[in-house]
Amino acid sequence: MTGFTFSLQPGRQATVGQPIRVQTANYLLRSITAADVTPEFVTWFNDPTMLLGLNIQALNFSMDGLRSFAASFDNHHNFLIGVFDLKEQKLRGFFNFGVNHVHRICTLTFGMEPNSALARPILHETIGPLFDEMFDKAGFDKITARVLLTNRRVLFSLMDNDHFVI
Repeated sequence: MTGFTFSLQPGRQATVGQPIRVQTANYLLRSITAADVTPEFVTWFNDPTMLLGLNIQALNFSMDGLRSFAASFDNHHNFLIGVFDLKEQKLRGFFNFGVNHVHRICTLTFGMEPNSALARPILHETIGPLFDEMFDKAGFDKITARVLLTNRRVLFSLMDNDHFVI
């Protein structure tokens, strides 16, 4: 739920990099595929809380449009990683990384299920293992995130987290 950058390139398919897969005690983090798109996930991109946090206007995705968007992430230049609850097998959030391979950095955007009180515990449980994966296996040296000052939900989620400097 930080400053969000979308690059919609219809028809582009994810074929370049290896999918991300990281498991914690309660969550599976893995690259989102078109098959993961549900009607509920589509509504996230029209939810006022989510839109405010991402600093975007409603994208008015259809199921097919969001499936196409999810399929456009190639796990090399950009990643769309879902946070799936292991018990309920439900998508609870996502991480989006835009990559600059020349400088070995990526920019992080994330969103958690709108109106959920789980954002902070999910972030605290998943961010370390996910960053380890991105640093160790994907080879990045720096991950940055831009958080809107008005996005108190995320700012409070990042407090007391060893992986972020605010």
